[in-house]
Amino acid sequence: MFDSPFDPQVGNIFLEVVSTILTPAFVPQGLCWDGSTIWNVDVFSNTLYSINRLSGAQVRVLSSPLASTTGVAYDGQNLWICSDSSVEFFKINLLNGDIQKRLYIQRGAFTAIEFGQNALWLADALSNEILKVDPETAEIIASFPNPGTLIKGIAFDGASLWLSDPTSLSIYQVTTEGRVLRTFLSPGQSPQGLAHDGNFLWNVDGDQKLYQLRVLD
Repeated sequence: MFDSPFDPQVGNIFLEVVSTILTPAFVPQGLCWDGSTIWNVDVFSNTLYSINRLSGAQVRVLSSPLASTTGVAYDGQNLWICSDSSVEFFKINLLNGDIQKRLYIQRGAFTAIEFGQNALWLADALSNEILKVDPETAEIIASFPNPGTLIKGIAFDGASLWLSDPTSLSIYQVTTEGRVLRTFLSPGQSPQGLAHDGNFLWNVDGDQKLYQLRVLD
């Protein structure tokens, strides 16, 4: 179980590791849930892996059409991918990786992406902000400062956002306006991508372990 000494509710709320599997990604980062499998970005090979959440077995493998892909999100039909070396982000077909839409913001270095509230959420390392972006026009609808130093994962649970920061070994739960609700110590030493499957939070670590997590009140 993991909590953070910086959380005012320390001792009362924990992240419990329910299960652990290994990801095939050599350098894992972005993570998302598509309703049946978990997608994980391999930064080393610029590959997207669809993974069975029970066994860790590969279900599908896609070569990313975006160089230096860092994040992946699912919008209910397609995948979205972002990069920390490009101002572009793509919507792609999850079956074959074909590009469905290209969008861009004038400046940014995007380390994570999520879809929720009919919008895209991008972690921008350049401004150190979380951007809420219109998925049709790329207009920035809203933004708020990162609670940490370098966000590598974003997940939306239907009400709030979860953010991971490997520099502080922290996982933050924040409102969609950016107010920190709770802070947890990550289960691994290099927390990367996050996903939420409707019941559990998932966090992939730099050591290739993929943790299924449950909040214990």
